[in-house]
Order: sequence, then structure tokens, then C-alpha cells
Amino acid sequence: MRRFFGIKNGENILIENDEFAHLTKVLRKKVGDKIVCICDDNFDYFCEIIKIDKKFCVAKIENVNSCKALPKKEITLIQALPKKEYIDEIVFKSVECGVSNLQFFISKFSNTKTVNLNRITNQIISASKQCQRSKFMQCKNLINFNQMLDLLKDYDIIVFANEKEEKKSIFDLPSLTNANKIAVIVGNEGGFSEEEIESIISKNAQSITLGSRILRCPTAVVAILSLINAVTKN
Repeated sequence: MRRFFGIKNGENILIENDEFAHLTKVLRKKVGDKIVCICDDNFDYFCEIIKIDKKFCVAKIENVNSCKALPKKEITLIQALPKKEYIDEIVFKSVECGVSNLQFFISKFSNTKTVNLNRITNQIISASKQCQRSKFMQCKNLINFNQMLDLLKDYDIIVFANEKEEKKSIFDLPSLTNANKIAVIVGNEGGFSEEEIESIISKNAQSITLGSRILRCPTAVVAILSLINAVTKN
């Protein structure tokens, strides 16, 4: 059953803007059709379309289920800002891999200095529908390296994908298993400077290797998040 983002209003859900256009013009849904709506909360709303106007659609809620695809752990991906062509892929994979918060920051080797939050929001909605998450990953405003370091005091554990690390792996972090609030730091295509690596480790970040091969940053994101999900059963 197709999924759409809408706004809950009593026993109904209002669908408008891009979601409305997709529902009516692309998928050609009609009154009486059954759909699933998500409203950025913990539930899936099983609905019947009861009204289609020129600019919006109204769907009546018939059944409500807890969303099974929601992550059990609060994972924050702290990502050094990469090339623009990598951003969409990182956003999609983060949603699919159960990230709760995405924080881009500018590192020494960041070639771009801005992010398009409106585009990212649309990508989050699209990815959430695809992987059947009902509550959206949050993407915060872009910050600098020092601001990123200040964030690191708020987590149970900080996992740092460090390309210079040679020995320690994700399986050498016994405290990760029961951690509930997890920060994950991943570099961009330029990696981190020695000074940045030292600064991150000084904040009690656990430096780990992802293997002897150097990965593209979107690949590194998928690799480390998949390992964390496996270890924590997220």
C-alpha cells in the first residue's frame, strides 16, 4: 500500500503540496482508495481517501499501528561536509540505516560550505516512505568543527571512523552494546587532518577502523551504521 506524508487533523489526515501532486497526478489515486499515511510520529495510519480537492486530499483514518521500522537507539551521524554530489546519498542511507539525527559540519578539507536544508528535508521524507519509517530523521543547521566538538559531551559513546586507525574495530567497543545515545563521526572525501583527529580523540571518541581499504564517504556511512546496528540490534 502506498505511503504519503500528511498532517493529522482529528480523525482525518490532510495531504497537500508535493505529496498531493504525487498522489493525484503520478499515482492517480481516487476517492475510496486505501493508503498509508505518516505524520512524523510513531505510528502508521491506514486510511481511505474521502475527498480530493484542487490543492489537497483528505484521508480518513481507519486503523493505527505502531511503526515497526523505527530505530530503537538514538544515533546521531556527525558527518564532515562532503562534495554536493554525495549529500543526497548520505541522507538517504542515513534514514535507511536508522539515524535519528544528522549533523553536517565543516572540516579542514570540506570543499563546500553550504547545505540546502529544504532539499534535504524532501529527501528525508522520500527515504522515510521508501523504508517505511513514520518518524523523520532530523537534520540540523550546518556547524563548524569547534561547534561539532562541543556536541560530543552529550552522548553515551562516540564512534569515530578513523582512516588512520589500524587496530581497533567496532567489535572492540563492549560499551556500545548497551549504549542508547550514540554519536558516529565520519569524514568527507578528504579525510581529517592530524590535528582534527587528535581533537576528536581528546573528546573520548572511540577511534575504529573500517578495514584496510579507503572507502568513499557514503560507503563509510553505510558500513559503520550497519556494524553499529548489528552490534546494538537496532
